[in-house]
Amino acid sequence: MNNPIRQFKYALLICVALCFSLPAAAQEQLPPPTLLDIQDSYIRGEIELDEAVLEQFKVLFEPSNEHQIHKCATPALMFYKEHEQELAPITKEKVAALKQEAMASSLVEQSYISPSGKFEIFYHTSGSDSVSVVDEDGNGIPDYVDWAAESADSTYRHEVSNIGFTDPIPAGTRYNIYIINTGGAYGYTEQSSSGGPLTEIFIENDFEGFPPNTHPEGNVKGALYVTIAHEFKHAIQYQQNNWRSPSGAFNWAEMDATLMEEVVYDDVNDYYNYIKNDLNGSTPYFESIFYGPENGTPGAYWHVSWMIFFTEHFGNQIWKDAWQLIEDQNNLPLDEALTEVIPDYGEDFPTLFVRNHLWHFASGSRASLDSYGFEEKADYPYSNMEEELSMVPSQSLAVGDIKPLAARYYEIVPSSGDKGYVDVAVDFDSSQVGIGLLFYYEDGSVEEVISTGANKSQVYIPTEIYWEDISRLGIVIANFSNSTSSRELSLLMGKTGNAIPIRDPEFADLPKEIRVYQNYPNPFNPVTNIDFELPRVAEVKLEVYDLMGRKVQTLADGTFRLGAYSIPFDASGLASGTYLYRLQIDDMSFTKKMLLVK
Repeated sequence: MNNPIRQFKYALLICVALCFSLPAAAQEQLPPPTLLDIQDSYIRGEIELDEAVLEQFKVLFEPSNEHQIHKCATPALMFYKEHEQELAPITKEKVAALKQEAMASSLVEQSYISPSGKFEIFYHTSGSDSVSVVDEDGNGIPDYVDWAAESADSTYRHEVSNIGFTDPIPAGTRYNIYIINTGGAYGYTEQSSSGGPLTEIFIENDFEGFPPNTHPEGNVKGALYVTIAHEFKHAIQYQQNNWRSPSGAFNWAEMDATLMEEVVYDDVNDYYNYIKNDLNGSTPYFESIFYGPENGTPGAYWHVSWMIFFTEHFGNQIWKDAWQLIEDQNNLPLDEALTEVIPDYGEDFPTLFVRNHLWHFASGSRASLDSYGFEEKADYPYSNMEEELSMVPSQSLAVGDIKPLAARYYEIVPSSGDKGYVDVAVDFDSSQVGIGLLFYYEDGSVEEVISTGANKSQVYIPTEIYWEDISRLGIVIANFSNSTSSRELSLLMGKTGNAIPIRDPEFADLPKEIRVYQNYPNPFNPVTNIDFELPRVAEVKLEVYDLMGRKVQTLADGTFRLGAYSIPFDASGLASGTYLYRLQIDDMSFTKKMLLVK
């Protein structure tokens, strides 16, 4: 089934295109905007605050299209809370009226207490909010309610007991979960006015017509499970930082809650609907990192893979630590909290940011046969490239500016004429750049190389890998800053006969020209060293001859990268006398004499 948000946006584009020819009555059939569309319109200054609030609640509680699916309605409530003090009294009254009308059928409820005793599930067995009354286990409780209670207990064990997030359920109280007809939202979390826990959760009553998932017992059960995991994380967020921006803003909050779906229920994969166009397909959804890594993180549901990387790399303790920092400081976005806690794990954020994008690169059709990358990489979509080249270019490639927390991907398939060591450099405007290289070998394995730098004009990566030994090379150029764009970028690749001008100050001591030195010591007995310097990758052959022109020994023959070399020569089996050594570097030849004295 196609992504519901994608369906809406394509439908919107089509409707806009037809507006010029359709009558006014037909133009009124445009589908309603999403919550994110409305919030973005407010941020861009296109609508006023009160209108933005009312429009979001109309989308939720006056849905003109019952089939419009909202992954989560909590962002509308977060937005309301953030701006509550700025709203006109009449706006608050209208919001209250919308909510009261929508909840009118929910006044009479039955309830069931979960096995752990921590949750009370409120539900209906008749009316528009009714759950299925099927009770296969015969315990007198609808199976749908049993599933909700089991999911709530399991979610609590994972998110509070195991990971250690702050508990949103005060001792001696129960957390309320209401099963209702949400009007097209999976669910939402709202401030509670009943005392005890600060929030309460509302969950869809049947999930009919919602996107599919991979739960082995069906889509309905899978959707119910991950929705409770998702919404309970919103309850934890409220407990930890009261939904304050920036970590409480739409994108970070939804990425975080969607992550918990995968953590608690790995076999459901509802989030696949937000990273690719079809649950069983391979085409990336146009809001995902796979489709547009150049657009930058965060990105609500469709960037959850960015957070899954850190979970798989470190485990969930990293998020417990990051959210504890947010709770303590209350003004950090999630990426800044990560930047502060990652050194405690012995790593650095810039390198991990590049690796995160390398994992995205190595997914779908580019997944390796070894363990590198996401655990579910084969089921993820492929990533879009800036360029896919069938040979190593001799000229630099212009790279567009890179937004904060974004990247650009390239793929090189070397031709039969591409030889020598792989060298890569990126020139830029002295802001910050990370380079990730992913070498694909014929046996299906991969190898990564990462380098990052800031406040200089170039990041250069020399490697010990030959172009002729790989089937392809993936290149990620990333901007690990969350505030400053990287600009004036160009990508350079070296090979035999094509040297990169090296300006990276970390390689300032590299040779600037070819130098061949007299062997030392000279005279010698029986060992001497032949030294030379290379300013570029070159084919090198070093041979020793006697005065009659007969070759005595070959000391080196192959590709050498730039740098300084000292090749030993052991003449133990030779007679005293004068010998010649000839050093051939590409098309240049150098010959010198040396004297063996025994």
